[in-house]
Amino acid sequence: MTDSTVELKSQLCLNGKYIIQHTLGVGGFGITYVAYDMEAKRNCAVKELFPQGIVTRTMDGMNVAVVSTDKQETFEHSKERFLEEAEILQSLNPVKEVVSVYDFFMENGTCYFVMEYLEGVTLRKLVKMSGNGLPYDVVMDTVRKLGHALVIVHQHNFFHRDISPDNIIVTGNGEVKLIDFGNAKTLSQDANQKLSVVLKPGFAPLEQYSLHGKQGTYTDVYSLACTIYYMMTAKKIPDALDRTKGKAYQKLKEFGYPAFVSDTIDKALMIKYTERIQTVSTFLKCLGLADDQNIPKDQKAWLTKYVHKVPEPQPSATKRYIQILQVGKAEVKYDLPDNKGITIGRVAQFCDIVVEGDPHISKKHCEVIYDAKGRRFLVLDQSSNGLYINGQKLPHGQPVMIKPGQLIMLGSNSSGFKVGEKV
Repeated sequence: MTDSTVELKSQLCLNGKYIIQHTLGVGGFGITYVAYDMEAKRNCAVKELFPQGIVTRTMDGMNVAVVSTDKQETFEHSKERFLEEAEILQSLNPVKEVVSVYDFFMENGTCYFVMEYLEGVTLRKLVKMSGNGLPYDVVMDTVRKLGHALVIVHQHNFFHRDISPDNIIVTGNGEVKLIDFGNAKTLSQDANQKLSVVLKPGFAPLEQYSLHGKQGTYTDVYSLACTIYYMMTAKKIPDALDRTKGKAYQKLKEFGYPAFVSDTIDKALMIKYTERIQTVSTFLKCLGLADDQNIPKDQKAWLTKYVHKVPEPQPSATKRYIQILQVGKAEVKYDLPDNKGITIGRVAQFCDIVVEGDPHISKKHCEVIYDAKGRRFLVLDQSSNGLYINGQKLPHGQPVMIKPGQLIMLGSNSSGFKVGEKV
């Protein structure tokens, strides 16, 4: 619910060409509208600087004025920061995963900038809709896109300082967009420079809690790691201050994720920034999402010394298996070779579960594979009745990571299977 007395009315025109359609959102520092650009003939998003408690809307319904003279200096500083954000974003327009800024201007006693209009949902909402975290492949694809965008942002001498699921939009066609650079700063800081303490608990590292905290690319690494953890588990990392007092988080390997992913996230979440993975390019490499040439030379030695490299598939004494469970029948185990899909189906006459190669197999239900490089089990539902884990139906035709020992039911409560490892 928004206060309609402060918002611009529909059909008002800004800068002679942007026609306000409706309000998109109201925040503590500004109001965002959907507008129509008459020159470009497209919808756009217009962000208006409107810091609550500092300014008010005048009687004409358009102009903005400070609530008292002692707020004028604060408002002028807000204008500078607002236009600085617009300039930062516009300089990053070539980066596909960063929201584009088309225009910015001053009018009605305040400032505006015009952005591409994104039809989608925040990453936070997407995770909440999922209930217990996003599929592993979706997480990794999202991280790859965000990570490569952040590498370029850092190359432009900026760091975001506010990476979180609230500031990442996933569009209807699967694009990932990083938004809200209002807290961004340049990487070349003066030793005595004070940085504002604006942060999101659970996504901000310890150095952001201090005016004199030394911040840099590793600050964004921490926040990105927190965001990955949230995507995978639907849970937040404890606040950085609480972590200094001993509050711990559950390791990703305890959720069934690959050990190298869990260990990499741990290194990215080190409380002391000097012990943390220092750059996003190194972070991506550790997750298997970047090439060697993207790693700065001074980070390669650090990578070798402290962080697990992405393991290549190697012959191992450990064997994977599929364990078939059916009511009234003995358990049966089948070997699961590395990197080779095995089809699970049924015998038409008795509906018994069988695996690929059985001469009586008729109906193919799903395919199971062990990805040796990613060290993970995946299942692909190919049935009409569906696969279920804890009563929740898995998406049809989409690979989903499953955990060893987790029971997967085949459309009923009478038959299912598990995957596991043995030496």
